[in-house]
Amino acid sequence: MGFPFGDITRSILENAPQVIWNPTLGTRFLFYWLMVAFVWSQYKKTAQMQEQLYGKARRAAVSQTVVAALEGLAVGLVGSYIMTFFGVSFLADGGGLIWVLATAMVLMLVNSRLMCFSYAGGLVSLSYLIFGWPKLSVPALMGLVAILHLMESLLILLNGSAGATPVYLEQKGRQVGAFYLQRAWPVPVAILILAVVTPMEAATGISMPDWWPLLRTAPEILVHPGAIFFLHALPAGLGYGDLAITCPPKLKTRRTALNLALYSLVLLALCVGATHYQPLVWVTALFAPVAHEAIVRVGNRREMLGHPYFVPPETGVMILDVMPGSLAAGLGLGPGWIITQVNGRPVTGRDELDNELREAGRAGELKLDTRPPSFDRPRRRGLDPGVSTPFAADAVLGIIPVPEPGDDMGLMMTAASPLLTLVRKIGRSLGKRADGK
Repeated sequence: MGFPFGDITRSILENAPQVIWNPTLGTRFLFYWLMVAFVWSQYKKTAQMQEQLYGKARRAAVSQTVVAALEGLAVGLVGSYIMTFFGVSFLADGGGLIWVLATAMVLMLVNSRLMCFSYAGGLVSLSYLIFGWPKLSVPALMGLVAILHLMESLLILLNGSAGATPVYLEQKGRQVGAFYLQRAWPVPVAILILAVVTPMEAATGISMPDWWPLLRTAPEILVHPGAIFFLHALPAGLGYGDLAITCPPKLKTRRTALNLALYSLVLLALCVGATHYQPLVWVTALFAPVAHEAIVRVGNRREMLGHPYFVPPETGVMILDVMPGSLAAGLGLGPGWIITQVNGRPVTGRDELDNELREAGRAGELKLDTRPPSFDRPRRRGLDPGVSTPFAADAVLGIIPVPEPGDDMGLMMTAASPLLTLVRKIGRSLGKRADGK
């Protein structure tokens, strides 16, 4: 018997989106919309930062939230299908999921980037393996972690660079251009719950092939004649934060997505193997947090110690980014492009570029000679040197150049613990009260 693709698809479409529109789901419905509000707040902060730095937000927080919700819905349906295909399932009591969520919240207080099921799931799984508590299925839990990260890698690949914020950072004692990447998605998913009903009730469900499920996480229940799986709608949240220093945002997100996808596939393979060979559960529980941390550290080290891409070239002015709707954007310029001449006159720095643009405004015409980014040069060439565009005296080209020596830092990146931040705020508040007395 083959896998019932059509029946499973219909069942997922009926169940997963219910957390969006069905208030009778209670806490799950509320939790989804709380995540939507959280996603909006994250994009609102990014928009405010862009307004402070450059006078205009690249995209409105509301539109970004709507797009994120639609992307999360699409990828959530795909992830639900993958989880169903592999048979990632939990018992009716949740199989330790509540402890994973609680652990993730505690880790978030230590460092916000630790609010990830790789770390929380790994710790809870090791607690079960060592102490026998809380009761859970390590392969099922790690299978959920693997597929959630696979969904995250797909979202990062599709749209992880959208809304990237250009910033100036300090690296190795000098100012360099970079991009701050921040994305978040509310994701509705459907997970399998394994329960026991009467054999008559079990016969009314969808018949599955003999090889299914690949993740046999509760074999003592699966052999029961009344064992049945049913889909349970749950809200999930996925997020991505990163810095692109050694390469443009799109290349950075492709690298991150590839590494995360490979991690997810290896973890998923370990989960399947662990249901057939018991000692692999230890490898699976350790691999999830350790490998994830290795990916993060290697990626950060590459960006912080690697050769920065957005630095002044030997000749010309490199563009860090262009403002949406600007003349530069209309000409097809973007991150990494280098302006070499303005109206036939070479430019070697930002001051010269500003002077030549003023002269072009007086002449009423602008003609740029450019070089495309080195990472895109085999496929593209610079602007046609014979093409010119009207340029009024008060016109703005709309570029953000890479920093030059002496420029002030545009953004100070920190990764302080939220708990430490809270303690500091309380301390300052108490200090002010004491001073007032």
